[in-house]
Amino acid sequence: MNPSPSPTPVDVFVHTAPPADWQVLAAFAPLLAAVIAALIAGAALWQKWRADNRAEWWRRAQWALEASMSNEPKRAEMGQQAINLLGSSKLATPEDGALLKIGTEDPLEAAYYAQLAEGADNVAISDDVEARLERVDDSETRRDNEGDNNDDTGR
Repeated sequence: MNPSPSPTPVDVFVHTAPPADWQVLAAFAPLLAAVIAALIAGAALWQKWRADNRAEWWRRAQWALEASMSNEPKRAEMGQQAINLLGSSKLATPEDGALLKIGTEDPLEAAYYAQLAEGADNVAISDDVEARLERVDDSETRRDNEGDNNDDTGR
């Protein structure tokens, strides 16, 4: 068999129209979906982080409230200081601050001072409550006087 000569090459030209706008946008759809998914995941992680921190804040607030009501003066003072610190936290909402205030407020003391504020002349209280009120007044006086010992140099 005789070899046959190779055919001459044929040039083929394919003319295509430019892509439509929707086709260009469709090429970016996976990227857009990935960005949206990342935003949703970031928001979920932030919400979980915030909820975990608030739960830990509340656990500490419960401890501080229980400690502030202790019969041991050192523990009660430490609990009150913790409440003051927790109340100023960024995690504390205004409602949390109100709860901390209510939780540390002595109802008998509050009623006594409310009656005095209303101008009641004869406020009847028991000897036990009166002794507790005197202790509160004494401790407030001591706290107020602690600042008087400081000189102008800030020491």
